[in-house]
Amino acid sequence: MMNEILIGTSGYDYPEWKGVFYPDNLARKDFLLYYSTKFNALELNSTFYSMPTFERMERFLERSEGRVNFSVKAHRLLTHEISSLWKTEAQVFKNALRLMNQKNLLSSILFQFPQSFHYDVDNRFYLSYLLDEFEGFPVAVEFRNKQWLLDSVFEGLAKKNASFVYCDMPDLKYLPAFDFKSREFLEQSFQNLFGNMAYLRLHGRNAANWYGSELNNNVEKNGNARYEYFYSDEELFSFVPVIKFIKNAGKRCQVFFNNHPKGYGAQNALKLKEMICD
Repeated sequence: MMNEILIGTSGYDYPEWKGVFYPDNLARKDFLLYYSTKFNALELNSTFYSMPTFERMERFLERSEGRVNFSVKAHRLLTHEISSLWKTEAQVFKNALRLMNQKNLLSSILFQFPQSFHYDVDNRFYLSYLLDEFEGFPVAVEFRNKQWLLDSVFEGLAKKNASFVYCDMPDLKYLPAFDFKSREFLEQSFQNLFGNMAYLRLHGRNAANWYGSELNNNVEKNGNARYEYFYSDEELFSFVPVIKFIKNAGKRCQVFFNNHPKGYGAQNALKLKEMICD
């Protein structure tokens, strides 16, 4: 649906959210059902680590009772550990999502590339071929390296009907940074919102821990510490004009909070939802 606002979190299966977002006595198997009563969208990150199956995706639809739109993160073999067999992996991934897509509950496939995915000839060709492979699916691309912030890249994504993911994250040397509060951002960004979809991904602004455990070779710890950040009401409110601008422009807007530690993302998403509805 055009000009629809989808708000949710990156992942939902966090036992630490009990007592913060989920009721204390809620069984883990009922997390998704409860989640579906609070949010209309969910970014599935587990598919990055484990290749999804048709049956698994079908269960997500059943357990959410058709109330949730899913953005599904592409498997790491398509973005981080690319091999000559990537087309085979792409086919497996697409087959798993075909029912979700047919039911119009697949809001996007998220291709999140790492900072090490540089803007060079080989990567440009690969990205082009990858998007061709997923023609007919709603797709969004997140870059973690500011080398890709070029008009030629935006134009290329537009031709592929792919959306560019705008991220809120620490203002560090190699990371793309956007000032969501500025009018200039609104005016410039709408030249780069492709198809009918805008995608905002809020990672938090924890600059101190963004690279911390990578230096200690502890990726799992980094995955938590990096995203441990609670947005203030003032920070959240800065996104409201952007989201309403997108809606008024007739675009579908997806907003996902990836600051999942301690239930911060769920709390922030609920507050932003409240702000949008006011």
